[in-house]
Amino acid sequence: MRYTILLALALIVIACNAPGSTAPDFKKPPSARDTLHFYSKNVKDSFTIYVNLPADYSADSSNRFPVVYLLDANLYFDIMATILNNYTAVGLTPPVILAGIGYKDFPAMDSLRNRDYTFPTAIPEYEMPVSGGAPQFLSFITNELAPSLDRQFRTDTLQQTLMGHSLGGYFTCYALQQRLAGKQHRFRNYIAASPSLHYNNYFLLHELKKAVPVLHDSLNVYITFGGLEKQDSLCRQLPLLLPSGITKKIDIYSALDHMDTQLPSFVKGLQWQAGTRNP
Repeated sequence: MRYTILLALALIVIACNAPGSTAPDFKKPPSARDTLHFYSKNVKDSFTIYVNLPADYSADSSNRFPVVYLLDANLYFDIMATILNNYTAVGLTPPVILAGIGYKDFPAMDSLRNRDYTFPTAIPEYEMPVSGGAPQFLSFITNELAPSLDRQFRTDTLQQTLMGHSLGGYFTCYALQQRLAGKQHRFRNYIAASPSLHYNNYFLLHELKKAVPVLHDSLNVYITFGGLEKQDSLCRQLPLLLPSGITKKIDIYSALDHMDTQLPSFVKGLQWQAGTRNP
C-alpha cells in the first residue's frame, strides 16, 4: 500500500513542464496555480494544498467552477493539472478548479496517507504504524479546507468531486459511505481508482451492506479496477451495494494493473461525470 519514491520521480519527469508555485497573496487576484499551507485543527497537522485554476477563470467574474479534490497531490497534482489544462483547451474535459491535497514532501505522504485515508485502525498484518484517521481527515476537508477555498475562489459548491487512487480510492469510498449515512454533504461526485476495498477484511463493503442510505440529491460514482487486479467478483458486488438513487459506473481497464489505473480513471471519470450533468 506504500508508494515508492521512484514512481514519484517518474511522474515528476512526465510533468516537468508544469510551472512552479509560491505561496499566494489573496489580496491580489489569484494566479493560475497557487500553493497554500493549511493547518488542520481536526487532524492536528499541516497540509500543502495545490490549486490550479481553469484558463478562463478571470474571463467572467460571475462564473463559478466545479472543484475537484485530488488526493496524493504530491504525486499526481502537477501531471493532472497539465492534463486538465490541455484537455480543457480542446474540449476534452470541463473547466474545473483542481485542488490537490498533499503533504510537505514525498516521504511524509508515503507514511501519513496511511493515517489519513483509512478507517478503522489497521489490523496487525498490515504493519501500519499509524492508521484509522479518515474521520478526522474528512472533517478537515469538509469543515476546514473546502469552506476556505469556497471563500477564496469562485467555486460551485453544488458540484464538488473527490478522487483518489488505491488507499486514496478507499478514502473516496469511505467519504461516499459517510454521505450515504448522512454524515457529510460536501461531495456529489466520487472517482475511485483501484480502491483498496480489501482493507480490514472488506470493512467498508460490510458498512455499505448494512447502511440505510440518506439521499437528498443525486450522486455520481465512478469506480475502476485494472483487469490484471482480478477483481471481477468485487466489480459485480459493488453496483448491488450502492443504492438505486446513485448514478454509478464501474469500469475495468483490461490491460492495466493496480498502479496503472489512476490517471486514466481520473480523466475518464471527470468526462463521464460531466456527461451525467449535460446528457
